[in-house]
Amino acid sequence: MKKYLKRIIFLAVLVIALVAAVSYFMPKKLPEGVIQTTGIIEATEVNLSPKITERVKEIRFIEGDYVKKGEVAILLDDEKKKAEYEQAEANLEVAKANLLSAAADIEKANIRIIDTKRDLERNSRLLEKKLVSQNDKDKAQTNYDVTVSDLNKAMAQEALAKASVKQSEAALKVAKTNLEDTVITATLSGVVTLKAFEPGEMVSAGATVLTVIDLSDIWVRVDVEETVVSKIKLGDIARIKVDGLPNEEFKGRVSEINSEGEFATQRDVRRGRQDIKTFRVKVRIDESKGILKQGMTATVTFITR
Repeated sequence: MKKYLKRIIFLAVLVIALVAAVSYFMPKKLPEGVIQTTGIIEATEVNLSPKITERVKEIRFIEGDYVKKGEVAILLDDEKKKAEYEQAEANLEVAKANLLSAAADIEKANIRIIDTKRDLERNSRLLEKKLVSQNDKDKAQTNYDVTVSDLNKAMAQEALAKASVKQSEAALKVAKTNLEDTVITATLSGVVTLKAFEPGEMVSAGATVLTVIDLSDIWVRVDVEETVVSKIKLGDIARIKVDGLPNEEFKGRVSEINSEGEFATQRDVRRGRQDIKTFRVKVRIDESKGILKQGMTATVTFITR
């Protein structure tokens, strides 16, 4: 009898334990008008990268530092770029001087043309009266032709000088830009989360040196199944809980709903069953309290009533 009673008690305890386990692990039914899902905390992020390949001279911030928009964050070695800029300046000055010289040659040639043309016309009239020889007239013609040729040469030189000035101006502009590109400023205010290089290292154009995140512009990205996404509207209120901050709750509003479905949460594994796709929803957090970090896992509860 005692043995039978013990068995009954054991089975009763086992049933109670199973019921408790099922109750604990089974998803809790949410109230009507409430949708809950998980997502990732994201924020506006920029990578500070050089536009040229050069050696790093100085990095003024490290991970955790706060940088303001417009502050100088990175300096590259500028010795070579300074020399190139100064050379480009000198080349432009030479090109301008050549242009002035060509203009002066044109002016001189024009004056000589007036004189030689007058002399040619005079000798032509005198030859008709047989007051000068044909040789005198031919010399005057030759002088005039030479002067015209000199004018054409001077005009060609002027055209080349103008092209050289334009080319030198373009080269100076490039050199100036390259020199300015040795100074890299922050394009937004935020916290440095990555420092990828050290002074003295060579960095390629486009390589990330510093990553800056604006934690004042923060949101949660969630993927909502198509079966319920139509219930969520822009401006809907949402409550956000973060796994790493169990005692904190944040408020947000739906700011963006993707118009196209993305990956499927349920695939068609048998005929007649349709894939269930998801839609990306962005929930902008009203006040992050300065404690949320990008990449945190968050549970978002939408209030759609």
